[in-house]
Amino acid sequence: MLIDRADRDIYNAKWLISSTGNPTNDELLNDMAAYHVQQGIEKALKHVLRTICGLDETYRGYRTHDIMTLINIVTDHSDFPIAERLMDAANDITGWEARSRYDDSPISVRNDIVEAIEMYEELKQQILAVNEHAEINPEE
Repeated sequence: MLIDRADRDIYNAKWLISSTGNPTNDELLNDMAAYHVQQGIEKALKHVLRTICGLDETYRGYRTHDIMTLINIVTDHSDFPIAERLMDAANDITGWEARSRYDDSPISVRNDIVEAIEMYEELKQQILAVNEHAEINPEE
């Protein structure tokens, strides 16, 4: 399930910005964390598309790394309060996908990574709430 994979990416990001995983605050490790956060948010949004919106890889726009595109598809089919907050950071988070791996200089800021992890956690809570509501009221 994509949400489980998303959780693993966020776990890796948390480790890479922690005092244990990155005791010297190495900027390249922060970039690796940024990459994992982008992947986690992308996978969580694709989980929403698949399990809540009923869309899959055949839907136009599904096969993208662009967070804004995924949020727009999600909000066209469902209601997620975190969507607006994610939209504000979507371009930066999307940039982490490739730039964190290929740019010569560091691209991420630890505080931005922490904020993105918080957005992921909020998105996940909203996903769980929707899933729980669907299990309680399966005919709605």
